[in-house]
Amino acid sequence: MDQVPDTESDAPPRDATSPPEQDGVLAGIWQTTPVSAFFLLALICTTIGLIVFDQFVAPVPDLALLSTVMLLTSLALSARLLVHLQRRRRAHDLAMQGAHDGFWSWDPRTKQLEVGQRFLNILGYDLNCLPDTHAWMELVHPDDRDEYSRTVTSYLKGNTPHFYGEYRVRAKSGDYCWIASRGLAKWDRNGRAYLMAGSVTDITERKNREEENKFLAFHDYLTALPNRLLLAERVAKALEQAATDKHRAAIMFIDLDRFQDINNTLGHDVGDQLLKNVALRLGRVLDDRYTLARQGGDEFIVLLPEVADEQAALAIGHSLLDALRQPFHDMEHEFLIGASIGLSLYPDHGLESGMLLRYADTAMYEAKAAGGNTIRPYSSPMNQRIQSRVSMELRLRHALEKGELELYYQPQIEISSGRLIGAEALLRWHVDGGLIPPVEFIPVAETSGLIVSIGVWVIETAIAQAAEWRRQFGEAPRLAINLSPRQFAGGQLARCVLDNLNRWQLPTEAIELEITESILLHPEGDSIDELRSLHAHGLRLSLDDFGTGYSSLSYLQRLPIDVLKIDRSFITPLGSDQANAIVRAIIAMAHSLDLLVVAEGVETEQQLSILRLLRCDIAQGYLYSKPLPAQAFMDLLLRRSA
Repeated sequence: MDQVPDTESDAPPRDATSPPEQDGVLAGIWQTTPVSAFFLLALICTTIGLIVFDQFVAPVPDLALLSTVMLLTSLALSARLLVHLQRRRRAHDLAMQGAHDGFWSWDPRTKQLEVGQRFLNILGYDLNCLPDTHAWMELVHPDDRDEYSRTVTSYLKGNTPHFYGEYRVRAKSGDYCWIASRGLAKWDRNGRAYLMAGSVTDITERKNREEENKFLAFHDYLTALPNRLLLAERVAKALEQAATDKHRAAIMFIDLDRFQDINNTLGHDVGDQLLKNVALRLGRVLDDRYTLARQGGDEFIVLLPEVADEQAALAIGHSLLDALRQPFHDMEHEFLIGASIGLSLYPDHGLESGMLLRYADTAMYEAKAAGGNTIRPYSSPMNQRIQSRVSMELRLRHALEKGELELYYQPQIEISSGRLIGAEALLRWHVDGGLIPPVEFIPVAETSGLIVSIGVWVIETAIAQAAEWRRQFGEAPRLAINLSPRQFAGGQLARCVLDNLNRWQLPTEAIELEITESILLHPEGDSIDELRSLHAHGLRLSLDDFGTGYSSLSYLQRLPIDVLKIDRSFITPLGSDQANAIVRAIIAMAHSLDLLVVAEGVETEQQLSILRLLRCDIAQGYLYSKPLPAQAFMDLLLRRSA
């Protein structure tokens, strides 16, 4: 079946009469036919001998009759043997047609090749276009021909018990498919093969799976980018080459800003598609010299095997940021995500790959702490700040049991009447006689997941405090409690709130729940179902920090929001025409949706006057009071309002 060199003479002598090493119909024919044929031949020869003896040597009485009987018997046996062979042949043909594999036979002497119909079907051919070895070898992939020839030759030399090879063959469509071929040969008494036969199996699907598994072992399944294993190999090679050639290399650690909000609220399908689009966009910025890998989640790593200096690396980083600043679109949404990038350089910041990756990661957190959407090169003081954050997380884990957390309360005033109508519960952390600012520990609580247990404590404490004020004064301002998107994981938030209200026998109208815009990206998500459940039980819901995230008017119209809180960033510049126009538009829109409007961060009389003219409903800020501990809030405000 191949253009095999004449090496059959080197093979050890084989038993030419022994049956071939194969099973099935062909073996059955071989085992039964020789016996029957030998018996029939002997019978015919005997009959002929008797006839000759009777006619030419010496007539024998009744010998002619005996010869006639033997001749008729020979004819009957011949007919029976012929029927048997035809039946066997039909069974063999039927087996070839019904088999999953294709069959072939090959004469190593003449190079003649015969193949079954199933063999042709595997390759997509209707007619037999494979008369000989030359035609067959034209179909074998050029890269596989030498190995294929060596495999056949090795078998014919007796080095292997059977012929077996896996190789690619060109189908009628022009594509190459993978086949596995197995065969056995027959040798004459001189050790020369005169027949080789076997089968082929289409293994294209298996080979494709193997290639896919091999690819996935070193590539990310979602983006098809190199994964950490392949990245580690390339980083090691790049650093080795940089050491040899004495040039710099760089690693950039990229973390997408606000991606988790999108993933948690719009769902993993949208998040996955966004990651694919990010990978494509980043890849268009980088050329083939660089490696873009996905570290996992929303983290990517860029390897620059050769870079002139830090400024050159920063320039590439800024190009990546510019690419990510452009909006991402899908069928329903527009995303502005940005990224935080950390940069480390070889040999400036380290000589070992693990160290450089850690330093790039550290620098990335510095970029994120600076507000994101920027790039930071590594510097040694960063490690101290990272250690500080780690230390803060460890201390925060024990803050509840040590009684270090406390709720402060800031009043909310009705602008038209000046009455105290509400208060917002704000978390404070006492450490060593001082307060750690919320802007420092709240992000740590969010990223570590501690916000979930802390959030339960806030709900329990705030509701208990509202119940105590009502017990003492009969009436008390509505108390607003902030909720983190992470508290909605697990679907137990509504039950926690309602159980605590029942425990303290507090009416639902006594509590208001504040959420941020990030939770509004997916109105069909579990978090929205919980919000609707809470609203149906009578709790008022407010949207905090409006205008700073993913504002969508359609969400405001569809969700059970009662109050819209304007972020302080819009209130601070009040007095300018542009700021006034923006706040006026927000208030008008909210009122058109029957929403109350709360202005946060009101600090001056001028701001209050403008808000009054713009018909804002409620004001909150240092103009009235800073956040106060429960007792101070009760003494100074509740007693006055009473």
